[in-house]
Amino acid sequence: MSYRRPSFIALLVVFFIAPSSSAANDFDPYSMNGGLVSAVAGKDFVVVASDTRLTDGYEILTRKHLQSRLWVASGGTHHHSSLVSNDGSVVIPTDERSSCSNTTPSNTDVTSRTINSISPSSIGQSPTIIASAGCSSDCEALKRQIRSEIDSHVHWNYGMRTLTPTGVANLLGQTLYARRGFPFYSFCIVAGLDDCGGVVHVYDAIGSHERVAVACAGTGKEMLQPILDRMFASISTTTRRPDRGGGAREDEDTILENSEEHGLPKLVRDGKAVHATKQRIGLKLQPPVETCVNCSAEEAVALLVRGYRSVAEREIAVGDDVVLCVIRKGRLINGGEKDGPSTMEVFHYPLKKH
Repeated sequence: MSYRRPSFIALLVVFFIAPSSSAANDFDPYSMNGGLVSAVAGKDFVVVASDTRLTDGYEILTRKHLQSRLWVASGGTHHHSSLVSNDGSVVIPTDERSSCSNTTPSNTDVTSRTINSISPSSIGQSPTIIASAGCSSDCEALKRQIRSEIDSHVHWNYGMRTLTPTGVANLLGQTLYARRGFPFYSFCIVAGLDDCGGVVHVYDAIGSHERVAVACAGTGKEMLQPILDRMFASISTTTRRPDRGGGAREDEDTILENSEEHGLPKLVRDGKAVHATKQRIGLKLQPPVETCVNCSAEEAVALLVRGYRSVAEREIAVGDDVVLCVIRKGRLINGGEKDGPSTMEVFHYPLKKH
């Protein structure tokens, strides 16, 4: 009987250890809790938006979640008591007027339906907002780590907040890449204002980021991104004149215009593309596309709400409400001085409730 004992032990291994190993292979530490975030950079403003639905598969956990979706990374949250909570997250407006109408907001409608607004006269630097979607617990852990790093930077810098939106973007990219072995399941967007205007960076889960004019991340971004690209490209095409300042650009424009005469299909230039001769400024290489849109903040808000309502009709994880934060830059007067500080406003519009 001794020669049969090894086979008996092998059977025990197959029946008891193999099922546990297969269960270990099926273990998934991540969960997708929905969330669709987006941002638009303008010449003197930036708009950040997010829906408020928190899901787990087909189950709706809450319809009023914004704690880990929209939060202020830098800029002095204690001056935004009516807009930002103590942990830095943007407060959802509670004004019932926002749910009275289901029409797409127009320019005048957006202006008349400002829910919460503040003009922080004591803030020298505009706030930088981070929008994150994905696993809610990872987004919350990332928020606490980034805000802790920025608070430490303030103490090291004698209480001065000198991190620009580009600095916050680099900090977020390094933090995400440091966790590349077991990454945060968080897809982020950084939005803020610098001396040149709006700044928007979009990320993947391990910190690779790009500066763009219109960004989307989270559930439903495959539907929202082309919608916004088309709507904002149409505005840019109607307001932008072709640049014929250089000889190379004129030759390329001639080829595009005369393509049909040579039996070729008609070619249309991308309205957001930047010519190669203008991508390098000094020692810096600029992005190959424009990094701001040619429209007003009211138009950007109206287009974002239209895009969110289109996605909410087709994506079950997106709905309930859309909250938009608008940061405007103080306008310049004679001598290059600002006639006022930067302002932050929060808008609130209803979406489809499935």
